[in-house]
Amino acid sequence: MPITSPFEILKSLDSRFRRNSSGLPVAQAVVDDWIGIGFAINQVPLLAKMDDVSEILPPPATIRVPGAIHWVRGLANIRGNLMPVLDMNAFLFGKPTEVRKESRVLIIGKLGVVAALLVDEVFGLRRFKPEEQQPENAPDVGSLGPYLNGVFVDQIRSWNVFSVEKLARADTFLRVV
Repeated sequence: MPITSPFEILKSLDSRFRRNSSGLPVAQAVVDDWIGIGFAINQVPLLAKMDDVSEILPPPATIRVPGAIHWVRGLANIRGNLMPVLDMNAFLFGKPTEVRKESRVLIIGKLGVVAALLVDEVFGLRRFKPEEQQPENAPDVGSLGPYLNGVFVDQIRSWNVFSVEKLARADTFLRVV
């Protein structure tokens, strides 16, 4: 029996492993899903980016602010922070939200604007592939149009993408007195 050196054994193992290996996996770019919060204003289904909504709560008790515009419901103490509660239905469509058990407030903090947005109801998380977003807005959205960024469609409905950033930049939204 021939005596082989440890180097020869390693060389033999190396060549055998190289013949039988399948190679390293190819790295593929991972595309994150677009995740949003589904909600409704005036029965229009909307989505806001998950990053734009910090909390969802039942409507809090408010204190009316004298001289404030009609869609400012008032100020509320939310977790020790004094925050305006803004009625989105009244702001966008001119009629106040009828607060029901499904009504919620979305806490936003964008571009220095921190507020609680009163909406009809919240449907929870929705997940889409970014390439599924269609750039055109759904028809018949009325005064929501300037605050929308396209639409996603799932098996149930079309979801208009609501831009909290566009809302926070709008002069009509920032003028509350």
